[in-house]
Amino acid sequence: MKRQFLLVLRCAATAIVLSVLAGCVPPAGAPVAVLTSDVVTGPPPLDVTFDISATSHPQNDAMTFTLDFGDGTDPVAGTDFDVILHHEYAVDGTYSAILTVLDSEGDIGVATLTVTVSGDGPPIGINIGQTAPDFTGHRTDGGTAQLSDYRGHVVLLDFWGAWCPPCRNSMPHLDDWVTTYGGQGLVAIIVSTDTVEQDAIDFLNDNGLTQFISIWEPGGKYANPIDVLYNVTNYPTTFLIDRQGVIRWISIGYPGTLTDDILEGVL
Repeated sequence: MKRQFLLVLRCAATAIVLSVLAGCVPPAGAPVAVLTSDVVTGPPPLDVTFDISATSHPQNDAMTFTLDFGDGTDPVAGTDFDVILHHEYAVDGTYSAILTVLDSEGDIGVATLTVTVSGDGPPIGINIGQTAPDFTGHRTDGGTAQLSDYRGHVVLLDFWGAWCPPCRNSMPHLDDWVTTYGGQGLVAIIVSTDTVEQDAIDFLNDNGLTQFISIWEPGGKYANPIDVLYNVTNYPTTFLIDRQGVIRWISIGYPGTLTDDILEGVL
């Protein structure tokens, strides 16, 4: 009951935030800035490779960019979005790299990327730029799986349920991603929020979805311990976790905001 009450409060708060932000949504014709890197944490000196090539414009307008590395050094500016930008962070700390893109009409697109320079890595948490909390869960095909076992892989951690139509629609798309990028180290761990384990098993079997690491724990969507650990309240929710265990993207709903370009930037 307490968790259900917290869910109601969270939904109300989300509605308020969305209403406030509604006036801040970029114009439909604004640039779409995308900033990715395969490495965002490590001990100093940390060389980070920034990729801005997935940045786009809905009208194919000419664009310029400025990349601020967030450590007080001079930003880099230019017009070539296919260039790979290297930057070395010399001192321990957490830095927010900011890509600002400007088109000929003055419309702006912005993307950020958190870089943590530390031998210990980012703190554990459920937000982008933090280290994903570890867990162990029972596999629906037998045995157990632990998230940390897949350190060194890029992980799609997806919370879903056979009871949820958008989740059912998203499963083939996740399967396609594993088919396409599995050879590059992508794995998908899907955590069922079904109250009956067999419902998840039947859905996966009936649809020939065999590439997932499928996890089920009792409790459904309100008391499943992994679901509670990640504070998931909307389904499906997908966390993109890089090879170092850092959360790089959170996509809520289907269709979500995670794209091939973002995946490739982490792989």
